[in-house]
Amino acid sequence: MERRELLRNSLLTVGGGLAAVAPALAQVTPAASQPGKRAEPEAPRGQEGVGNADWRETWAYLIGMQAFAYGFPAIYYAKLRYGMVKKPSGVIDTPVNTMFHVPRLADHTDQYGGSQMRDAIYSVAWLDLRTEPMVVFSPASGDRYVSIQLAEFYSDLFGYVGPSVNGGRKQTALVVGPQWQGDTPAGIDVVMRSPTPSVLLVARVSTPGGADLAAARAQQEGSWVKPLSNWRAGTAAPVVREVLTPFPPSASLADFRTMNAAMRENPPPPGEASLMRQFAQVGLGPLASTPLDDLDAATQRGLARALVDGPKMLERVSKAGGNTKQVAGGWFYGDKNWGRMAAAGDHLGRASPQAYAGIIEHWKEQSTKLRTFVDGDGRDLSGQNRYVLRFSKDQIPQARAFWSITLYDERYTMVDNPIKRYSIGSLSEGLVFGADGSLEILMQHERPAAALEANWLPTPTGKFNLFLRTYLPGPSVLDQSYVPPPVRKA
Repeated sequence: MERRELLRNSLLTVGGGLAAVAPALAQVTPAASQPGKRAEPEAPRGQEGVGNADWRETWAYLIGMQAFAYGFPAIYYAKLRYGMVKKPSGVIDTPVNTMFHVPRLADHTDQYGGSQMRDAIYSVAWLDLRTEPMVVFSPASGDRYVSIQLAEFYSDLFGYVGPSVNGGRKQTALVVGPQWQGDTPAGIDVVMRSPTPSVLLVARVSTPGGADLAAARAQQEGSWVKPLSNWRAGTAAPVVREVLTPFPPSASLADFRTMNAAMRENPPPPGEASLMRQFAQVGLGPLASTPLDDLDAATQRGLARALVDGPKMLERVSKAGGNTKQVAGGWFYGDKNWGRMAAAGDHLGRASPQAYAGIIEHWKEQSTKLRTFVDGDGRDLSGQNRYVLRFSKDQIPQARAFWSITLYDERYTMVDNPIKRYSIGSLSEGLVFGADGSLEILMQHERPAAALEANWLPTPTGKFNLFLRTYLPGPSVLDQSYVPPPVRKA
């Protein structure tokens, strides 16, 4: 397999991310990534080649590409929010400032790709902090991993609420906007300040499923979001479904129009004002004073070209995996700076693969991920073969919460199988370890002997890939010095 193909981990980020929302994304996925569709019409012909183009067109194209990379998360989040709040068409149908609970684990019936996570059930909320703060509550979870991520509108995280950062104990947080000033009410454990008025909240409750699912659902349903005034009064939150409406693809420069509106709603930090002034020169960003329709024709042509090439660039970055670290045996890590990309000065990495492929990502302290498409000899993993993944006692992934290996087919969906097993890991019941503490995971299509079935991870007949996740990872996983064993033919 070629290196480029090996690094097709555009979905690596999705695997620990918001896979449960995928059915709702059909209408909001960047059009350039959908076969036969474009984000914008092709730029007018007759100005091919930089040398023949009006300098204004070239300048607008260059700034437009930079602005698209910077602002893509805001474009995407505006579309995602609209598709879940204002015009729902999939799994998630929720008002603003309300937590929506997805009550089941992903399985092979979810045929929309995305490397869905099998080890947790999800909850999602879109918060609007412009009017008042929100109170977010999570009950105690004991030994169960429960996390609530808070992402600003450009897809980086500004923190976590709940047991994963609070020793398993309950927590009541006040989530406030960037300009909020006020006293912390009694009963609030922590104040979380968002850099933007709009926030994406994603919660996870770990469970192996089966008999444990009911307890996980009870844990899930114990978490909630409520406006501060309603929390104080003990009243129900109002039903709000009014959100920014993205511009339709038929509008000229549609994604840039959506970006401008989203960036005005969610201004970038003051430290990036010089960049915003540069964007404004070609009618882009929150400081732009010239309407896009009033720009000269050359500038509009350059921006149109940027909206053709920008999504293509993000797709290429996503397929290459961004800044990944390869280790022996064909495994490779995700980016160390996921969830903190802007702080690392990586706006392109924030746009892709973080937002473009993953919607939202964990800080590495909460979760790390590795993937492989090949065996230890560099050959594609295929259900035509039988494989063994043997962890010595010292190679078993170290994680304070849990670790798991999930198997996906070529479309990044889970594989139907007679025992309905889609992943194996520390949450699995009945795993058989060797006398020396080692663990062997058997991967093959046909059912093995009964004595081996406890450690069997069924494969499709065709190609497949593996995704190794750790939650609350140990030091060697955290610093990416950990190397998983290679997958070997049996």
